[in-house]
Amino acid sequence: MSMINPDNLQASQIQRKLQSKDFILIQNEKNNHRLWNHDISLIGQINAEGAQEIFDGWAACNHCFTAYRTHSKTNTEQNRKNYGLRPFHAHLKECKAKQNKVVNNIQSSFSTASSSKASTQPSISQFAYNKNLLNENLAAKLKDAELKFVVTGSHSFNTLENGGLLDLLQVGIEIGAKNGLVNVRDIFYGRKTIRQEAINKFELFVSSIRCLLDEPVKRHCIAATCDLGSNDIVKRSYLDFTVFMSDDNYQLHHCLLRCKHFPNETKTAINIWNEIKQIFQSFGLSFGDTPIVTDQGANMVAAFKLTDEARFPCMAHRCHTTIETAWDRLDTKNTQFSTFNTAVKDIRKYVQRSGGIQENLEKTIKSSSGTRPWRSYFNVYGSLHTSYKQLLTILRHRNQQHRLYQIDPVLLCAIADLMKSFLLIFDSLEFANVPTLQNVVPSYYMLKYYVQPNKNDLFIFAELKVELLNSLEEKYALSITELHWIASYLDPSFKNFSFIDDLEYLDKKKKAVRKGIHILATDLFDQSHSTFSSITQDTSTSADTPSSKRFKQDPFADFRQKTASPSPTVFPTKRAWTVELDRQIQIYEHFQLDSDYNNNPLSFWKNQKDTINMLSNIANSLFVIPASSAESERHFSIAGQIVTEQRSLLDPDTIEALVVLKEAYINNIWPASVTGSKK
Repeated sequence: MSMINPDNLQASQIQRKLQSKDFILIQNEKNNHRLWNHDISLIGQINAEGAQEIFDGWAACNHCFTAYRTHSKTNTEQNRKNYGLRPFHAHLKECKAKQNKVVNNIQSSFSTASSSKASTQPSISQFAYNKNLLNENLAAKLKDAELKFVVTGSHSFNTLENGGLLDLLQVGIEIGAKNGLVNVRDIFYGRKTIRQEAINKFELFVSSIRCLLDEPVKRHCIAATCDLGSNDIVKRSYLDFTVFMSDDNYQLHHCLLRCKHFPNETKTAINIWNEIKQIFQSFGLSFGDTPIVTDQGANMVAAFKLTDEARFPCMAHRCHTTIETAWDRLDTKNTQFSTFNTAVKDIRKYVQRSGGIQENLEKTIKSSSGTRPWRSYFNVYGSLHTSYKQLLTILRHRNQQHRLYQIDPVLLCAIADLMKSFLLIFDSLEFANVPTLQNVVPSYYMLKYYVQPNKNDLFIFAELKVELLNSLEEKYALSITELHWIASYLDPSFKNFSFIDDLEYLDKKKKAVRKGIHILATDLFDQSHSTFSSITQDTSTSADTPSSKRFKQDPFADFRQKTASPSPTVFPTKRAWTVELDRQIQIYEHFQLDSDYNNNPLSFWKNQKDTINMLSNIANSLFVIPASSAESERHFSIAGQIVTEQRSLLDPDTIEALVVLKEAYINNIWPASVTGSKK
């Protein structure tokens, strides 16, 4: 593992790395400030020697992994300026308020989660220090029992640090403390009882979640993703339906409602719509007012043509179609490219079925990317490029080096680098906890930029870029709607559309966007006049223009503009209210952003909801629509982890209960205890 320079890190990058467990939280042993006790930690990683490596100048919130600099970057004298913990004081107030709000909203239906199981990952340091609470004999017995759990159940070692197992053991300790020494076989429930408990919990979750959806439905701040997925082991299909919603604090949430068994022989448009209709009715969703994002499956598209429901294409799926179309076209007409691709497939298969290769490579040769096919090209070609030299050495020792003769390493490198550039764009379309709709239009222009042919390109690579450029226009650009443009406009860092060079086209798009905003505002006004009738009179002073800020892991950094604002007045009539909307648009266009804007438009509009509140209400309603249905794909991955060959007899109802409950556990909305019969 290479040494990371903390001065090159960005806050958003750190947060993602903590969430993916590439980075860890480390307790600060040298500082006794109260914040270090429970709320914030140092950031680091485990190096190749197994030791903790701390990133100087950074700390992160234990609850949501938001990172801030505690010290400046190193100066010429290799010193750092101490920033203190001021950013954390402000952040933790908001972060804790959010946690308390979620608990208060669902406390009648859900149990409050213990602090040890909150959304934080268990950092390695929690399990690495000496367990001095137990004597040597008990410590040895505990380690032996944990090992037996791993061995007999074929569990991974990571399971030992899973919150569910730790909760189970904690309950056992509490039972022992209250009832004394008991035989676990006398109190432990078996598989039939716990299966029924899963069904009961799922039913409780379904009935309880309706209360949570009432307010977003009333405020028109709810959207959904819907997808059909299949499991190859049991040959079953499932209909996933996930909702995205924002609260009055402009926080985005998502919740899996159903992952329902869908018989293969009934996957017609009318049957798909009937299932979706039942979900709408059972959860109190509003017909005609719940935008839904799906892929381009023929039956799914046809299902929504039967109604007036607003369906938006999954733009991550459009990315995959764009790449696949270009790839297949060039593969068909260029023999050299076809031979190259065939050689990549062959070496991938050879490595997969041969022993002694994968474990000796820097990066294992990937075969696919599971339920997210649009990443396959990067995973396969990128992994082969990374390990090419090592693989060539291994094959030479086996006299099999001829298997790489048809793979041009220069072309392989060019493709891997191009796909790596695409990867950040794919990420920007697939997030579930932050808005993504505003990234669709910039994604198109960024992809278009990356596939512009260069005079230094290999001939085949230049041809591939041309095919990608054509496919981008046919498959991706045609899926962009006016709502995508409005979303980009309502992201203050994109509102100037700096990615458009044609001034005439720029003026045309801005006029179309303003017209679209008026339509959205009129709809909201007609549906909920009271929302706009309480506009308060206030003024806000413009801040000095800050220096431009760039995020290293932000694929659209060059497109973003920095721009701040005054305020509205009460207008009782619709005509005057329309004039006020135009005034707010003008205010917004001259608004200057603070330099710490985190590229989350909802956080910006939260701060403006008492000033330019018409646009704020539109933004809060608009940014719940995701750019892709990737969250549904992630749920199919969970189902794939549950339904293995060893558990292929699980019935569809139990599978749905386990998938939905796992997502509820991850999102900290586990339903309250159910009193069930003992078996």
